[in-house]
Amino acid sequence: MNAGRQSLPHGENRRTDRPQEEPVKTARALATLGLGTLATMAAVVSPAVAQGAGSVQTKAAQHCVVDTVNGGTSCFSSYREAISFATKGRVADAPNDTRAAAHDTKLQERLSGPRSEHGAKLSKNVKNAPSAAASDFRVLGTVYRDKDFGGGSYTYSGNAGCNWRYTEFASMGDGWNDQVSSVASGQCDVTLYQHSDFLGFSQTYRGAVPYVGDAMNDQASSVSFDR
Repeated sequence: MNAGRQSLPHGENRRTDRPQEEPVKTARALATLGLGTLATMAAVVSPAVAQGAGSVQTKAAQHCVVDTVNGGTSCFSSYREAISFATKGRVADAPNDTRAAAHDTKLQERLSGPRSEHGAKLSKNVKNAPSAAASDFRVLGTVYRDKDFGGGSYTYSGNAGCNWRYTEFASMGDGWNDQVSSVASGQCDVTLYQHSDFLGFSQTYRGAVPYVGDAMNDQASSVSFDR
């Protein structure tokens, strides 16, 4: 049965096997190249992704103040700094714990002033003031990104008090549209609206409200502060 079979020299067997090994080597080389490319891409992309995530976290932790007199918005790393700015330094000892601040009724009255001073009485004082800086700035209210007054905060300050609709109320600030989950106000009632320009369904809250409810959660696009 082996008569018709011819044996090849040992060296020729090696040469015959070589073409079969080449595809394997090529595949291995491509696989190695692919892994190297993926590693390079990971090294380049990962920092960008990490940076983006860090930016979101930083933004969420910011405490911003809207000055309704000049229309400017200023952000701070702590709630205490934000409140000091909002009250023109009148209240410089607010706690950095936003939850504690929201539940502190005495602090909220210091921020907003007595309810009787809002509206016509406070606006009259503003008209008689030599400048906006000389008037008594009040915190009209604060909205929070998370439930239970957590996450970042967005405080509205003004010198006309409740029942005045500033142009800054008609839309939420940058990064705050459809982001509100809790609200707090010492003297004004806070009304959240589904859409900008006070349109869509609305809901009104009084005092410190740790959760605005399922219907309004992450839905607010404008706000007003009323008596």
